[in-house]
Amino acid sequence: MELAVTAIGKVLGGLGLGSAAGAAAGTAATGAAAATGAAAASSGALTALQGLGSVLKVLGTIGAGAAAASESRQLAVEADLQAGQEQLAGQQRQNRIRQELGRVLGQNDVTYAAAGIDLSGGIAQSQAQTARQQAQTEISIDQRDTEFRRAMYRQRAIGYRQRASTQSGGALLGALGTAADFGIQLAGRGSA
Repeated sequence: MELAVTAIGKVLGGLGLGSAAGAAAGTAATGAAAATGAAAASSGALTALQGLGSVLKVLGTIGAGAAAASESRQLAVEADLQAGQEQLAGQQRQNRIRQELGRVLGQNDVTYAAAGIDLSGGIAQSQAQTARQQAQTEISIDQRDTEFRRAMYRQRAIGYRQRASTQSGGALLGALGTAADFGIQLAGRGSA
């Protein structure tokens, strides 16, 4: 641009339009150079701001992904703890069933002994065997239910851990996408 204005000034000077035209051409050249410099500075500032915005967006995306992944990992730990608590609760329920069995057997023995019935056979032995079988059935059912609930908690923990991995990976991919978009915009600006 400066060269074009200078060339116009020389042509006008050669035609005899003199120094006024040359001065005007020089002033125009200086103004054009200043405008070009201001535009370049403005474009550079815009690029810097967009770069800063992209960096902040990348950091925000990674931070949000890390926070979500951390929350999912915490939920996985809680699910593992719940599986352990379920095992303890199952043990306690089974112990209560055994205690109740002991109480029932003792009460039956006292009742039959007070009535003068032989405890080693007959109805007393039959009822004691029935109470033991019933208690064993309840314990078996509770053990299966406890294992089922524990398996559900363990599966939930696995799901939370997989979700944490996905959230971390997704955040990194999102951040890379933001950086790539900025690079593409910058390259497009350079070729325009």
